[in-house]
Formats: sequence, structure tokens, C-alpha cells
Amino acid sequence: MALDSEFGRKTDLKRPLQEYPRMWMQRDSYTNLNGVWEYQITALRAAPVQNAWKKINVPFALGTKLSGAPEILQPDQALWYRKQFSYQPSIMHTWLNFEAVDQKCTVYMNGIEIGSHEGGYTPFSFDVSSTIKYQNSLMVRCTDSSDQSVYAYGKQKLKHGGMWYTPTAGIWQTVWLEDTGEHAVHDIKITPDFDAAKVHIDLAGTFSQAAITIGDGKRAVHRGMMTGRHYVADIPDMHPWTPDDPFLYDVYVQTEDDIIKSYFGMRKFSAGHDAEGTVRFCLNNRPLFFSGLLDQGYTSDSGMTFPSDEAMVYELKKIKDMGFNMLRKHVKAECRRWYYHCDRLGILVMQDMMSGGSYDYNYQTVWPTLGFKAKDDHDNARLGRADAKAQEVYYMELDALLDTLYNSVSLFAWCPFNEGWGQFDSEKVTEHIRAYDSTRLIDSASGWFDMGAGDFSSIHDYFFPYRAKKDKKNRIVILSEFGGYSYLEWGHSEAEKLYGYRKFKEKLALDEAVQKLYENMILKNIRRGLSGCIYTQVSDIEDECNGIFTADRKIIKIDERKMRRMNDRLIRRTIK
Repeated sequence: MALDSEFGRKTDLKRPLQEYPRMWMQRDSYTNLNGVWEYQITALRAAPVQNAWKKINVPFALGTKLSGAPEILQPDQALWYRKQFSYQPSIMHTWLNFEAVDQKCTVYMNGIEIGSHEGGYTPFSFDVSSTIKYQNSLMVRCTDSSDQSVYAYGKQKLKHGGMWYTPTAGIWQTVWLEDTGEHAVHDIKITPDFDAAKVHIDLAGTFSQAAITIGDGKRAVHRGMMTGRHYVADIPDMHPWTPDDPFLYDVYVQTEDDIIKSYFGMRKFSAGHDAEGTVRFCLNNRPLFFSGLLDQGYTSDSGMTFPSDEAMVYELKKIKDMGFNMLRKHVKAECRRWYYHCDRLGILVMQDMMSGGSYDYNYQTVWPTLGFKAKDDHDNARLGRADAKAQEVYYMELDALLDTLYNSVSLFAWCPFNEGWGQFDSEKVTEHIRAYDSTRLIDSASGWFDMGAGDFSSIHDYFFPYRAKKDKKNRIVILSEFGGYSYLEWGHSEAEKLYGYRKFKEKLALDEAVQKLYENMILKNIRRGLSGCIYTQVSDIEDECNGIFTADRKIIKIDERKMRRMNDRLIRRTIK
């Protein structure tokens, strides 16, 4: 039985997660469809049966406690959803939006197929203007093969345990409707140019012209009219965005019959040299040491979905209060509101691509830990993604992720591969990312199979003494995973068999060991060139009890004030 969290217990399952999902392009028209739906599981090619429908709480995925539907979907099965609802159709256009459905789905409105989607982690939309009525029946057919297909699955596996988690399936983020006019903005892409004190705004849509207004929260700092699809605005008396001062500008775009609100921050991410010539991560042209946590984004009662917006904010504020200025979102993508909260609270984000492909435990974990690492990731079948179709799907899901999160202010680096999981042609993939987004850094291969690409020498070290060394490619040196210390807090754990890299029986011993680890592995290495560190991890997850938070988020296992003081020391030690 999954653990209850305080946030899960307070969640109104008839109206969960009601907040507006897409903060980079907000409108007044918004109808949330979260709540009680119906579901049933059939054979893969079978149709649903009329009297077999059961209740499920959307957007909590099948297999989670808050969904009320504990089943695990198998590769030879289909998951069907049904929602009956009333709606006042717009005289213009109505869009049906899904924030995420795992892994493949086909959507039907009033018996008519309106579209399909592949990939379990990114949002998608359909224009349902011609099919929506006053009384509606929405149906969604999902399939999810977990780790048995070409699609990304992150840390979910059918044979779970240890560092692999119970698989979930189906709708796992908000479902919502929105009305737009005939001359609507369909997409916005905002690119700050910090050095020039300008911002570039690119729009897609059916409008002829658009009025642009940029505000600083007190007054308008820029007004203009765009007749094309690209616009450049000067930002006078520019107010930079930093973790200590996460200042955001508002943007309003008004077309002939559409108004959207967005936001941006003026910041720049780069590699630069400190006063002693060491290559450092730089924010706004100044070296900044980032001290972060590995964030896998799983909760005890709702899986990959936060039980509420309040739960998201609570966790992020606690992390910030402990002095961490960065999170590495690990082989998973969150809902767009999570990135919005990082933007406004001032937490840097390194974003992993969701992992996939087959997994060879010895080749991809044991041998690299002992120092034996693959020297070539091109067509390396043992890395799990040599198949041409699997590579094609990887690029499809990667492009969707890049496009979805482009406007995030806090997202400073992309990480296409972790520890060789499904890794292939990392140099080529790195350049593919760079061609789309030259404003961020790239951790090409976090952990083991470094092909020399990207902006980081990215080290994972859980078991051995660490001494930072200058990278031969003159890249930024980071310890992108370390720690993983485990302590089981009785009554607050889901573990059936405790998993971790070093185990403790006393909370005090854990806290002392964590402080000592930072003293020896991190503080001593900053002057040697270490520019960032990422401790494993934010929270316990099933058998993994190496989190700072327990799985139910009720207990923080380390001394928060001591951790704050340690992080302050790390960030101050970076050479100016």
C-alpha cells in the first residue's frame, strides 16, 4: 500500500490540480477537465465493454493510489478513458489540451477520432471546434509498454525494484479546454539577449499583427507593434534574473481577437574563466557554483504527478531554504507549472532527456563504476539503442522536449544521455540540440560514456575518493551525481528491500556523514576546478531510501540549517 502524503490527503479528487497549466502562454478562457473519469482495461485490439467502466481520478496515472485504480497496464493491453461533460462551445475555436499521456494515445470526441500522440512526457493539443457540443463524450485509448518498447520510460520498469520504479500508465497530467479567436497566437518563443539588453520574441499563429507590451511589475518598459513573426525589444535599465533575485518581466501580446500573457527573465548561461583561468559555469558572465539535488520527481501516493500545486511549491521552497540553488530533473519531464515555480523562486534546472532503450546492468553500471567504460557510442548495441526506429523515436521525443521547455527561464542545461542508458551518437545528438538552442549549455553524457562533446566533464562518483582534474577538452568540471546515502525512516518508507550506496541506521550518523562528504568531496575540490555538484537525491522512492525527504515528504532527514550553512560556503568559495 502506497504511503499517504499530507498533500495527497488534502487533495479534492473531484477537482484536483485546477491551476492554469501553461504559464508561458496564458489566456482567460480555461476549462479544467481533471476529476472523476471512467476507465477500463481491454485486450490490445478489443473495444471497451459498456458495463465494464470503473472510476478513476484524472490526472493521476493508472497504478497510483490517488487514481483509485491500482492496476498495472501490460504491453498486450489497452487502457480506455471516458469523460462525459457539458460545455458552451466557442463561436471560434476550441482546443483540447493534454499535458502528458503515457505512452501512446488516440483521442475521440463524440465518437469521432480527432488525433493521436506518441511519447509519454510532453503536452499536445487538438482543435475540436467541429466536434465539440453542449453535451460531450470524450474517450482516450492508451497503450504503454513501459521498458519493452522504443519509447522513453525514464525509471519505470515492469520488473521493478532497487533503482527502478513501479510503472504507471495513461493520463498523468492535466486535461483542459481553451477557446481562441480566429486570429490567435498558437505558439511563443522568447529568447533573452543579456549582453545586448534585448529580448527576441517569435510567434506562430493566424494573426496579421500583434501589439507587444513588456512590463516590470510596476510599469510598461516597452511597447511596440509586430506585423511579421519575429520581434526584438530593447530592455532599458535591465534587471537580471539570478537565483538570489529571480526577477521576471511580463509580456502581453494582443492580436485582432486574442490576448495572451507570458513572461521572461534576462539571464545568460555560459562557460567562462575565473580570475585564475579555471573554466567555470557562468550566470550573466559571472562564475557561479551550483549546488543541487538529483530530482526524479516521484511521489508516494501519486507517482510521477504531484498531488497538488501546493505540494510542488512546498518541496521547491524547502530545497531553496536549505541553500540549494539548482535541481537536475532526472530522466523525466515535469508539468510546465513546475518549471514556472523554479523560474519565479530562483532555482536553476538541468534537464535530462527521458531515458529509454534496453539496459545492461554489468555494462552500463558495474563495469563503468570500476573504471571500464565504452570508448565508442556509435551503433553500440550494448548501450541499448542501436535500432534505427528507436533512434528515430528518440529524436522525436527530444525535439518535443526542447520545444516544450524552451521558454523556461531557470533551465540552464540539457542532458541528452545519463550513464549510457540508450546512448548513441552523443556528439551528433549534442550538435542537434545546439542547433536548436544555442542559449543553453549541454551535458552531453552524464556519468560514464563521455565522448568529449558538450560543455561539461560530468562525473558520477558514489564509492571512491574524488579529486577534481582539469578537463582535457577545457570543459566545465562538475560532479553530476554523488552521495546516495540511505537511511530508512520507519513508518515513512515504501521500501521492501532497502537500496542505496551507503546505509545508515541512525539519523544523526547520516547527517554527520553528509556534512563530512561535502567537506571532503566538494569544498576541497572547488579551488581545484570543480564548478558544481549534484547530491543524490531529493526524496526516497520505493526501495530507494537515499533521499533528503522521506517518500511522503513528511520528514527531512538532515539538519536543514547545517545544510544551508554548507551550501553558503560552497557558493562563496567560487573564485571571482
